[in-house]
Amino acid sequence: MIRVLDQRDHLVKENQKLQEQLEHERMKVSVLKKEKEQKEQSKEEQESRPLSTVGI
Repeated sequence: MIRVLDQRDHLVKENQKLQEQLEHERMKVSVLKKEKEQKEQSKEEQESRPLSTVGI
């Protein structure tokens, strides 16, 4: 019985550790998505601007 409880305790700790890792990875993905959106937005802004003001 004690062994089963020890094993359960170990699995609970392992699960908690994995949940924290998962949350950390999700945060990294969120940051990367925001950076990508900002780069795409700035790229679209640059493309919409005229390359030169000569002749305007």
